[in-house]
Amino acid sequence: MWESAYGKAYAIKVSDDGLNWRTAYATSSGDGGIDDFDIAASGRYMRLEPTGRGTGYGYSLFHFGVYA
Repeated sequence: MWESAYGKAYAIKVSDDGLNWRTAYATSSGDGGIDDFDIAASGRYMRLEPTGRGTGYGYSLFHFGVYA
């Protein structure tokens, strides 16, 4: 869940070894608030990589969850 300073563009990436990352989900049309979606990917590690701000204030993420 994004706070007021949200990511308009970001990618969810997964990795089996923490070195080689692949994109599992990407968007360039985020609008803040709650983003809830399913992805079909697996890996030992997961990261959120913001690539574009929705405001001029950076990024502020309140909660991030991964559920299997």
